[in-house]
Amino acid sequence: MSRPQKPWPRALVTAWVAQNILLVASTALRTLRYVEVYSLTRLRIAALVWMALVGLGLALICWRMLRGKSGAWLINANAAAALLVLAASCVVDLGAVAAAWNVRHAREVGGRGAALDLCYLDRLGGSAAVSLVRLERISAPGLPSEQIAALREGVVEDLRAEQSDWRSWSLRGALRLARIEALQAGRPVASSAWAPDDRGCGGRPLHVADGGSEGGSVQAPPPPAPEPAASPTAPVLDGTPATQPLTQTPEH
Repeated sequence: MSRPQKPWPRALVTAWVAQNILLVASTALRTLRYVEVYSLTRLRIAALVWMALVGLGLALICWRMLRGKSGAWLINANAAAALLVLAASCVVDLGAVAAAWNVRHAREVGGRGAALDLCYLDRLGGSAAVSLVRLERISAPGLPSEQIAALREGVVEDLRAEQSDWRSWSLRGALRLARIEALQAGRPVASSAWAPDDRGCGGRPLHVADGGSEGGSVQAPPPPAPEPAASPTAPVLDGTPATQPLTQTPEH
């Protein structure tokens, strides 16, 4: 006869797994707080997805113990979840998701998120093209319109250049250009007043005042340096001025 299994080891393991689930949940909550303060990035999205996978794996362990599932069922369930996440990551552009979230929740457009980070949108490149076009259509007093126009112009031009080459053409880029053309249909497209060589991070002009606003106040050119004063010369003797200064340095 087989011994009856004691319930307390299973209860202890269940409590330990539940504790780990709470730790994962607290870590995910802290990451969401970071997103609220410092905006959303691709790495933070990946971290949240990984935490969700870990939490799901721990929950499946509890389910296996409580329902008497086999070890093969647990392995197959975790493998299916991992493959589903990998397949979704191949289709979904995390950069576009981050750009859309940051633009929609930016403080300058009345959202409850962080201030708009145009430099990060610039680093996203074509992933932020559609979001930049939508951002340019929003009229809000806190938005740097000239800087956004310069950034949108550079990102869209780079995207068009990539799509014009068959080696870098992609279906995702073609769909983005089609979406951009649909958004800009019937609307005049503003052109930036700054040349591409005069733009810095996030479309910001290279010569910006230190205390200027994010709207891109261009710093006035510095005044010309004063010419050095002529060295004093010795008084004129016998109608011929001396060529040596009054104060001479010793030779040694």
